[in-house]
Order: sequence, then structure tokens, then C-alpha cells
Amino acid sequence: MFKNNIKELTKKVSAAVDNISMPITTTKIAITGLSRSGKTIFITSLIDQLLLQKKITPITSRKQPFNVTIKSPTTSIKRFDYYSLKKIIKEYHQWPDGTDDITSTTLEFETKSRYSFLNNSKFRIELIDYPGEWILDIAMMGLSYEQWSEKTINWMKNIDEEIVKRYLNSIHELSDKSKGEGIENNIHQQYSSMLSFLKNNHYSNLTPGRFIMPSDLAHDPILCFAPIHQSNSSLHQVFKERYEYYLENIVKNIQLEHFRGFDRQIVLIDIIEALQNGHNCYSDMKDGLRSMMSLYDHRNKNFIAQWFSSSIKKVIFVATKADLITSSQHNNYSALLNEMVEGIRKKMNVDHIKTEAHIISSVKCTETVIREHNGKNLPCIQGISSKEKKKIVLYPGEMPHSFPSPQEWDTSAYNYEVFLPSNISYKDNIPFDHINMDKVVDSIIGELL
Repeated sequence: MFKNNIKELTKKVSAAVDNISMPITTTKIAITGLSRSGKTIFITSLIDQLLLQKKITPITSRKQPFNVTIKSPTTSIKRFDYYSLKKIIKEYHQWPDGTDDITSTTLEFETKSRYSFLNNSKFRIELIDYPGEWILDIAMMGLSYEQWSEKTINWMKNIDEEIVKRYLNSIHELSDKSKGEGIENNIHQQYSSMLSFLKNNHYSNLTPGRFIMPSDLAHDPILCFAPIHQSNSSLHQVFKERYEYYLENIVKNIQLEHFRGFDRQIVLIDIIEALQNGHNCYSDMKDGLRSMMSLYDHRNKNFIAQWFSSSIKKVIFVATKADLITSSQHNNYSALLNEMVEGIRKKMNVDHIKTEAHIISSVKCTETVIREHNGKNLPCIQGISSKEKKKIVLYPGEMPHSFPSPQEWDTSAYNYEVFLPSNISYKDNIPFDHINMDKVVDSIIGELL
């Protein structure tokens, strides 16, 4: 009698549990990075690792098996085209073009409950592909047009490039009588062309980001402004009005609104680019990262800092392209990443935001081999050269454990080649070969399982 009552009670409890519809929580993750950091490839690989995880060897430290599905878009944000991008890399063995807009992918996870009488647990993560250039725009929110112009002009004075000098000369010749659509377009076009040139020459800290990555605002008159010296000219007034409109209606209402409410952020960094292009590139990249992350500085009391301070709980700094160096150099690569973000991490840790730093290759396209170089057997890189379209072996040089001083920086010492994806045949259930993507996955979802 007692046993029957227990069985009946168990059935009722089980039925009641089955009828309970538990809300599915969603963790929002912003994936950002300055130009050429490999953001599109990283997101493609991240989704691939999660969807095609190996069941025998769980990808996270929790050793908790899980199933993942891609959900239909639920927001107005453009969907990240994982399937097409994966096909370009796995089947055509090419690198896809980078994305130039905010895109989103929502993944739903199902894990086995720890208690046999409970249903499986479910949660979601939303991956937001967020252009790093647009985060630099957000950092402009605390600056008036005059402050932004003065800061930008002073920065340009330290750049030894003819195109920059020509722009500075052009705005120096402006007067209080400067006005008209012709002058407006000319100054804007000079500044916009200068930003594109600097981007192509490995500068990162460039604003407004929409001048470089306009997306749906290409050719929109609202972008027709530029930094000039303060004056009483109608040109100054017109540029000021457009600047303020841009911050209020584009940066605040569109870009900032998409970034609001993130739980975590992944920041991709191209350390290789800094090494290959010298101290100016390194210094500018570091300044760009500081500008991006200044949003979380609680000592800054403007409304942007207040907006973000309570939402972001973890920031993961990731140095990409670890497959361009030999495996024996990975410790030095980690040291360079830690040096690049050391000051930022200290500030964030003080402000109770957890930080991590990892070196990775989203899609591993080389292997380390021992070959003779200058009479010595040394670790070298073997892969398919993007220039020669064939397999080559390259000695990439020795990666330093610390960034060189400006006087000692020799860019020719860092012989890093661009390689194509390996021409291996992937089985349907095998994810991209990688370096340390499992560590990133664990950082993202380990504690959610």
C-alpha cells in the first residue's frame, strides 16, 4: 500500500514537472575586433565547434555532454551566414570576405539534468558580430564636436604620411568665410580617403568607424563632416550639427542600442599585424583597444559607463592567427598578448569584470615541421601560400617575448606569410581543425552547463 502510494506520488510529480514550462535564459555575447583580426572566420569556427563537438571528448572542462541547434532569427539584426561561410572555407578552401554590419546567431543548448525526474535543461547564447570600428564610434559619445576635432587633429600631427599632411594643410587654410557644399564635400572626401589609406596601412584607432565601414549609410549626407579647427564659419556649424546628429541618431540609437545588455565580450587582436608593421602600428592598435574598452572604466562617470557597468561580466581577449607561428613560439605569443592588454585587464579586474586571454587559430591551416635553415634544423611552418597557391615551408623567425622598443623594432625579422585553408576533405561531422578554440568555448559556456 505504502509503495503504491509512493509510485503514484512519483508519477504525479513527474507529470507536474513535465507540464512546467521553464523560461529559457539567453546569454548575449559581443564578438568584436579591429580590422583584419579574423572576426568572421572566428565566429564561423566557433559555431562549427559547438554544432559538431566530438561526443567522445567533450569540448568543455565540465565534461557535460550537450546538443546544440541554430535557432531562427528573433531580432531585426541580420543573421550571420554560417552555412555559406563554412562552405567557402571547407569546400572551396578560400577565406571569405569580412562582414561589414551587425549580425547575429542564436544557439540553443540542451543538457541532461542532474536529476532523473527532471526534464533536460535548456539555455541559449546569442552571438553578435559587432564591428570594432563602431565601438570606437561609441567612445566618441562623451566628446563634443570641438573636443573630437582637436583630439583627432593632434593625433594626425604625429603621423608622417603625405596624405595626412595634405589634409592638415587643407583645414589650416580654412577661414571664417569658408562655406558651401563644394567645400563641405571636398574636406569630407579628403578626410574619408585619409582614413581608408590609414586603415590599409595598418592603423586601427580611426573615427568615425562608419566612414570606413558605412554599411547601410554609404553615400548618406549625414556622414558629410570631418574634424576642422574651431571657427565662426558656417562650415564649422554645419559639420558640428551633422556630428551631433550622427552621435544621437546613429551611434546612440542604433549602434549603442545593439551593444546594450551584453553579458560577455570577446575581443579579437591581431598581434601578428602589430609585429610586422612596427611601433606606430603597435601603439595605434593599443590606443584603439583602450578606446574600445574605456566604456567599462567606472572612474568615468559619464552616462555611457553607467549604461554598461552592470551588464558585462566577462571579457575574453583573443590573439588570432596562432598557426602563422611555430608551436614552439606559442608561449612568446601569449606573452605578447598579455603585454598588449595588461593595463586594460588590471582596470577591468578592479572594476569586478572577469578577464581572460588566449591565443588561438580559428581555422588551423599550417603545421610545424623541422627543416634546415641557415645550416640549422629549426621549427618551420608548412602550408599553402596564398601568393604561390602551393605548399611551401617557411621559417617565420623567432617571436620575441616582449614588444621591441621603437629603436630596435625590425619588421623584416617577422616573416609571416598568409596561408590558405588546408585542402583536406572534411567529413560532415568533423569541425574545423584549430588551436585552442576549445579553451574559448569553455570560457564562454563552461559555467552555463
